[in-house]
Amino acid sequence: FDTAEACFKSVTMALDAGFRKFDTAEAEYWYDQEAVGKALGSFFVPELIAEDPICSKEDLKVSTKIPPWELLSIDHIRTRAAESRETLLGFCDVPILSEGNNDGVRGGESEETKSLKYPLDVYYIHAPKCWPGWHSRCDNVKETLPLREAWLGMEAVVGLDHNAERIGLSNVHPDELLDIIQFVKDRESSSGTANGANPPPRMPDVLQAYADPLRPASELRQICEEHNIEFVSYSTLGTQHAMRSGSNPVLGSASINELAKSYDRSTAEIVLSWALQRGMSVIPRSNKEAHIRQLANLLFEDPFLNEEDLAIIDEMGNDLNEL
Repeated sequence: FDTAEACFKSVTMALDAGFRKFDTAEAEYWYDQEAVGKALGSFFVPELIAEDPICSKEDLKVSTKIPPWELLSIDHIRTRAAESRETLLGFCDVPILSEGNNDGVRGGESEETKSLKYPLDVYYIHAPKCWPGWHSRCDNVKETLPLREAWLGMEAVVGLDHNAERIGLSNVHPDELLDIIQFVKDRESSSGTANGANPPPRMPDVLQAYADPLRPASELRQICEEHNIEFVSYSTLGTQHAMRSGSNPVLGSASINELAKSYDRSTAEIVLSWALQRGMSVIPRSNKEAHIRQLANLLFEDPFLNEEDLAIIDEMGNDLNEL
């Protein structure tokens, strides 16, 4: 989104349309966590939360990502997660009144206000390392942790700090995902439980990766299926192609357009339905109210593509003529 105001407005429109799950990231320029947090807090009326834990009631789920240039130490990863949770969901925290001893207040008793933290849904590693041209912050990055060591920090975010319910990876290659899976398995077999300052080993709960009908990330999806890892697709509507070449061969595909006409649906609905019916979660983005409400329809209806038509879209990943 171009401005914080535009981000605030888009999040509010999505909330009005029924969305309760949001994905963002700490990387400035691409994302604006502060604007997302303000929009969520404004919508859910913070002054009522003490009496009505509305974030839990609404099943609000917000995920974010630590960028590769911030993978500086285990403690730094934990600090960044805590700060992001506060920025995005601090308004959801439910005050808890506890009594303590303090002379001169209520005859020796004082009341100290604490809060029950409302956690992030998923805290991701946005990418295991920087690469040239990915982001301006990658141009002069400090030395960062190897992925295995960074994963120890992620485990602490959930297992010790409780700032997220789940942890995940993003923008990794299949061999990197398999290496983290093996790293966790090796430690589970040797320890398996938390001991003092060390959280228990934890498999990735979620993997977020670029996937669309032309680039369906089949190998990553297969690994996730085998290890019970949720697969979240980004740029599902072909936006990666559009950014690189100026055209979108996914939404412009003859196959997709024929299906859209047949079902009396938009091309975006066809592609997102394909992804959902093939076991992916999706995180579409829009700043247009009509599009947001159209996409919200997918939240509340049964799958509509039949198996034959799903197979047509599957075949696009093998058809070089679609590119």
